[in-house]
Amino acid sequence: MKKKLVLPGEVIGTSEEFLPGEGTFEENGKIFSKNVGSLETNEKEKSVSVKVENPPVILKTGDNVIGTIRDVKSMMAIVDIEKVVGKNRGITGENIGAIHISKISSGYVKDVSGECRVNDAVRAKVIQTVPSVQLSMVEPELGVLRAVCGKCRMPLKKDENKLACKHCERTESRKLANDYGMAGQKL
Repeated sequence: MKKKLVLPGEVIGTSEEFLPGEGTFEENGKIFSKNVGSLETNEKEKSVSVKVENPPVILKTGDNVIGTIRDVKSMMAIVDIEKVVGKNRGITGENIGAIHISKISSGYVKDVSGECRVNDAVRAKVIQTVPSVQLSMVEPELGVLRAVCGKCRMPLKKDENKLACKHCERTESRKLANDYGMAGQKL
């Protein structure tokens, strides 16, 4: 396989020589590059493709994401999605998701505000992208990663199944990720 840098619109072959692959298009018997990237010629399959070295991140069903709770209603939480776990680039396209009350926990949830609050950092899974981004926090590794006290705004520490504020001695509850508050979380 040979590699060469190509630009969008650049002729990279003909339909007589190769089959157009990923990152290419064919017009009037010529194969063009769609993207900036490395030209990959596969002599065995007689195909050409353009591989983008660092493609933009587009949310897909099954992606784990990190975000911040923007708003909490009785039946849902709205999340500003900041990144996809394991990806180093920002998200392109829709970056606001909703977590329905039925997707917060595997148990019964009476009110979303008892499980997450505005400004909580969360890890969630994308369960739908069209027509809107829908998220879930049901699995044990999903949920609130960091939270602050609703009274004094100091960080909350995990104390068994509750969160405790060491500053004002208040306790709060959240649907916690199993690694809540740990350094080196899977971000």
